Amino acid sequence: MTTTVILLMIVAATAAGDYLIKAASLNTQGIASAKFMAGAALYALPAIGWFSLMKNHTLATVGIIYSCSNILILFALGCFVFKEAISARELTGIGLAVAAILVLHKT
Repeated sequence: MTTTVILLMIVAATAAGDYLIKAASLNTQGIASAKFMAGAALYALPAIGWFSLMKNHTLATVGIIYSCSNILILFALGCFVFKEAISARELTGIGLAVAAILVLHKT
């Protein structure tokens, strides 16, 4: 499996977990809800992908690409799913995250 595919799977699992935990936080059951439990379980899955990626890549590169990808996905979830307002400061941070990915991208 390629690095890109593994990273996408890690980001997808983390984003799904984030979505479920955010949804649980809006629920009266909160931490006792099934959504919270499922979100927490999804957080464990990326460890397998991390293990695989760390064999061949530096932690810094994988960490930055993962973090920046997560920022973009969570930005989209916040804006389009949870209808959260985004500030100019947050937009600047997102732009810098994209710049970091471009700097670290290997062709």
